[in-house]
Amino acid sequence: MENSQKNNEGKLLEMKLRPVWAEIERARESCRSFLEEIGSSDETRDALCMIASEILENAIKYGHFTSETQEFTFKLESGKDGMLVQAWSPLPSAGIVENLRRLDSIIQWIRSYQSPFQAYLERLKLVAGQPLEDNESGLGLIRIAYEGEAILDFYVNEDDILYVSALQPKLDREQVV
Repeated sequence: MENSQKNNEGKLLEMKLRPVWAEIERARESCRSFLEEIGSSDETRDALCMIASEILENAIKYGHFTSETQEFTFKLESGKDGMLVQAWSPLPSAGIVENLRRLDSIIQWIRSYQSPFQAYLERLKLVAGQPLEDNESGLGLIRIAYEGEAILDFYVNEDDILYVSALQPKLDREQVV
């Protein structure tokens, strides 16, 4: 099994997507096909496709796109450290610092718990108390950490492009002894 894991290192799915919701489904289908090709289990495929969906939803929701034809990049890559899911999208010039602080505080909040499951339960309690019209649950990043068993990170380059990534350390859960 370890041999097949090494053979999959460096395999890459990279896509250019438009900032429209239908593109998430296209990316999910490509993600699923890519993971089938490299022999990932159903459980791993489900987790990584969920991670991809959450990251892409955030890229579309919070990215600063001037039109629906403008593209952003999505990447899924297998490596020696596991599977990396990444999307990068432009940030708005107004409110950039506040948005980054909020993203950083959410990621740090998740990391402050002993396990992502505890953060997930705490967030569910908070969401349960929110009014129905509040459409921002904040569960997406927590789902990535808990359900996807991934490590979240982000950075911004000099062109104000936000790179959000999730590393799932185990390439395939069944391959871990």
